[in-house]
Amino acid sequence: MADLKKIGDLLVLLGALIGLVQGILLIFNMAFNYVNVLGGFLDPLILGILAILFSLIALVNCGFLKISALDFGKTNKFIVILIVGILMILFASDIGGILCIVGAILYLL
Repeated sequence: MADLKKIGDLLVLLGALIGLVQGILLIFNMAFNYVNVLGGFLDPLILGILAILFSLIALVNCGFLKISALDFGKTNKFIVILIVGILMILFASDIGGILCIVGAILYLL
């Protein structure tokens, strides 16, 4: 069971890093032909900021960063990462969000 938690942490780390890279690319408008789930009605600058914010929340709640403003506590780590993964899929980073959701589910097992 400890191995599944380590794999889950690794998947959340990988998903958050992918989300950070996609957010930076969206801010600098380098992600050509990017289509998100909601149909693309948001500006790429706003999508980039949301991708970076959700990735930082996932990194903080998984324990890789220490930012007290984004920490939701260690008791509900699974729920926070799962919700952040869903929000990443909806607004910002599709692949990063999927990896965060799978990592949160593996962390629960």
